[in-house]
Amino acid sequence: MSIGKGKEKNTGRKPKKGFIQSIKDDIRIVKRSNERAKRARQRERIDRELSEIPEEMLIDDIVPDEEIAAEELAGEQEVIAEETTEQDEVYEYKDTAEDEQYDETEETEEVEEDESYAEDTEDEPYEDEADEELYDEADEDEFYDEETEKDEAEIARESIRHIRTGGIPDSYRRPRPKRRRRKPSAKAIREARKREKKKKRYKSVALAGIVAFFAVGAYFSRSYWVPKLEGILDRPKQTIVNDGKVKEGNFPLYFGEGSVSSISSSGSCLLCLDKNQLRIYNEDGEETSSFSHNYADPVLRATDKRMLIYDKGGSSLMVVGRTNQMFSKAVKNRIIMADIAPNNNVAVVTDDERYAGILTVYDGNGREIFKWSSGSQLLSLTFDEDGGGCYVTTFAGMDGTLCSVMRYFRFDEKEPRVTSDPLPVLALQAMENDNGEFWVVGDTAFMRLDRKGRVLSRYDYMGKLDDFALDRSCAALIFKGIERRSSRLELFDSDSDRDEPDKIVNKQDGTPVRMKMTNGKMVILKDRQVDCYDFEGNLLATAECSSDYTDFVYFGDNVYFKDYREVNKISFTT
Repeated sequence: MSIGKGKEKNTGRKPKKGFIQSIKDDIRIVKRSNERAKRARQRERIDRELSEIPEEMLIDDIVPDEEIAAEELAGEQEVIAEETTEQDEVYEYKDTAEDEQYDETEETEEVEEDESYAEDTEDEPYEDEADEELYDEADEDEFYDEETEKDEAEIARESIRHIRTGGIPDSYRRPRPKRRRRKPSAKAIREARKREKKKKRYKSVALAGIVAFFAVGAYFSRSYWVPKLEGILDRPKQTIVNDGKVKEGNFPLYFGEGSVSSISSSGSCLLCLDKNQLRIYNEDGEETSSFSHNYADPVLRATDKRMLIYDKGGSSLMVVGRTNQMFSKAVKNRIIMADIAPNNNVAVVTDDERYAGILTVYDGNGREIFKWSSGSQLLSLTFDEDGGGCYVTTFAGMDGTLCSVMRYFRFDEKEPRVTSDPLPVLALQAMENDNGEFWVVGDTAFMRLDRKGRVLSRYDYMGKLDDFALDRSCAALIFKGIERRSSRLELFDSDSDRDEPDKIVNKQDGTPVRMKMTNGKMVILKDRQVDCYDFEGNLLATAECSSDYTDFVYFGDNVYFKDYREVNKISFTT
């Protein structure tokens, strides 16, 4: 019968007792081997626990005892091996004797043994199978022990050696199992995204709140820190000194004595108004067109596209372009003043027996779109930025004093949008600045009003006002200086809350004659020179000129001067 080859065929013969006993002995040997392996694993576990103990807690006397234990274990293994060899020899001898005895009695007891063996196999039909399978398992365990398990003494020695060094041999170190990363579910992903979005939203809101807090604080405290920063970032301006030489060619433009009423500009064209006609010239002094009139006291107002000519004290006006006449009108009452807006609206102020001032507004085609009457006399008329409204100042006597009132009209509304408190000055002009407040230039004081027309600040002049110019970002006032041939320029910034001027420029180079604002610059004509300043009060350019000039216009890096008889031109680079 072969071991591990399946169930053996039943031959009717009783198995040999020596063979069964050998299988039992093999099973016993396998059990011992398994126990030894188990003890070895226990010792290995103890070694691992000892290796985790710090070196300072170990006692040196333990190491020799471990070596003795390892030697005793090796000796015990040798003794067990010798006993197993002797026992195998005894079992082999017994099997041989039993086989001879069994052969002698085989013939005489064949029938009885067959019956007895049949009865025995009925009670235990799977005895041979169980023994055979058990032997196979034992054989496999023994083969595994021989191939994979190290000698117990060698294991003990290595364990002791690694106890000394405080480590565990790599061959006995079990690898740590890798954590298996679970794939998140769709719900978990959505929740994680929501949390991230909330965090970003909170951060954005917090950042916006911090920025808004500092911005509001900086705005309300600007009156403290803005003046300290003025001029720090400004680059030093270099003044350009022009030669002031009069251009030749078509210049000067000659007129009869006293015939030139006013000069102005429309785009890049020079406008000259005399008692008979309006002449239009290009930059080189060549006449391009002209329009005749028969007004007794003609006045010229111009924009970049159209020109308005009206008869002051009369009842006629006309609007012309650069090449043709747009329309003309004859009003019923005496014209006090008129003006034209960038969108071609025309405002005319008249009076009659019932009202001291009547404001009538016409569109670009001459149709009436707005009318307002007042019992007070109108002092000034200024269009707003888009031409859809205007600022009007009136004056009247109140309790024995003259007071002015500023009103702001929109032409699509019947009533004024803003009406100021009574102002104790003669309001020469009013307009809105970039800060949403109103500037009012009076004859004796400069005033700043809030959006409801209430007085915010007042600045009284130190001398007589010679001229002024207003822009949405800057207001400029010029006075004669205390000393001879001196001037004093005072500038107000729209972003400032100060009652005093933000910048004062004192000069001793001539008395002021006229001042105009154009393209963010101020050009001042004095008795012997012309100067150009920026809104910070820096002198950009200067040039000498004749003391006969009474008016001027600046465009295209040229200045055109008017005197009683002619118009001259000089190059004026700023």
